[in-house]
Amino acid sequence: MNHLIRLISFILFCVFTNPILAQESGNEYSKISFSIRAKYLYLPGWENVSWRSYSYGGEIFIGKHHAIGIDGDGFITRRRWETGEYDDLIAMEVTKRSSVYADYKYIHPFNEVFSLYGQVYSRFLGKRTDWYEDAENDTLIDPNYLLETKRGTFTDFGIGIGGKWYFNGGNSGLDVSLNAYKRFGSYTETVYSPTNGWSTNDIDNSTVSAYLRVAFFYHFFRFRK
Repeated sequence: MNHLIRLISFILFCVFTNPILAQESGNEYSKISFSIRAKYLYLPGWENVSWRSYSYGGEIFIGKHHAIGIDGDGFITRRRWETGEYDDLIAMEVTKRSSVYADYKYIHPFNEVFSLYGQVYSRFLGKRTDWYEDAENDTLIDPNYLLETKRGTFTDFGIGIGGKWYFNGGNSGLDVSLNAYKRFGSYTETVYSPTNGWSTNDIDNSTVSAYLRVAFFYHFFRFRK
């Protein structure tokens, strides 16, 4: 909830200050400028799964073509485990990932409203934690299963293309990119079996995948005065 409150405050700041601080056409780009960026996305339950994704950080722009950014971000998945005719909830499985995100962009501004860019990026100091939360009907399941956990680390390297839309040519806007990445990671799972009791397994979580990244931003000192 705190993440959502911060993002709403940030969006309101962008909306109310954008008409006041919008730049005139033909302005020269600053040699150095910076932006703050953030997002909070929530997708409610679909097939018993819901997602939350959030990030907060900023970028430093060097002229009009180069930008280096860094964020702290997180991703949370909640999965319902149900049983019976009335879908009685027996447990909630939670997966949380957090990391530091850093990127470099080469930017091509078409005009003061839209810029296209290519980027390379990395996620590092990545942590993954999985656990179970008790439910109203936890008597339907052996409580030992609710103590199972997964803990691990990961690092991503990726590339992407995207665009920045500056609302009304002003300082605030929306950044959207499509990315592909290689993940190097592993985690240790602690699982329970009625036959063998507790055991620990090391799992290789390395993979190749793609994702869509979205963020709102506010760009300070974009043009020279």
